[in-house]
Amino acid sequence: MPTFSDQIRENQIILIASIAVSQANVGSRRSYRALLDTGAQLTMVSDRVVQEVGLQAIGNTQIVPVTGDSVVTEKYRVTVDIPINTPVTSAEGDVTLERTLRGMDMEVARLPYEPRNHDVLLGMDFLQGFHLTIYGGMYILSS
Repeated sequence: MPTFSDQIRENQIILIASIAVSQANVGSRRSYRALLDTGAQLTMVSDRVVQEVGLQAIGNTQIVPVTGDSVVTEKYRVTVDIPINTPVTSAEGDVTLERTLRGMDMEVARLPYEPRNHDVLLGMDFLQGFHLTIYGGMYILSS
């Protein structure tokens, strides 16, 4: 069972997520800093991911962010994976190792804000495909 573990820093779980238009189109695959958010229902991506990966909207979806105000935003179909054990460099220059925790083909929404330290928010729709353990300042993600 592939497993990834790391320290929790500043009360956040930030890791690298690989985003592609589809599994068939690995040429479009790019890696981004991702925030694991167990309080979010949906996985979301920043404008930067939309533009760099070349995502095309497949419609709109309504979300309710923490502010409580309903927002309509675009949605996209992508493949999301977690690369581990082989060097992969993100757009920010962060290096991670890749042996992939296979994620899934899924719909994601566009973030209604520009985050300061991540470009992907991994919500429960993604996390339900994994086992997540949080203990003693560490997290373990396995498929």
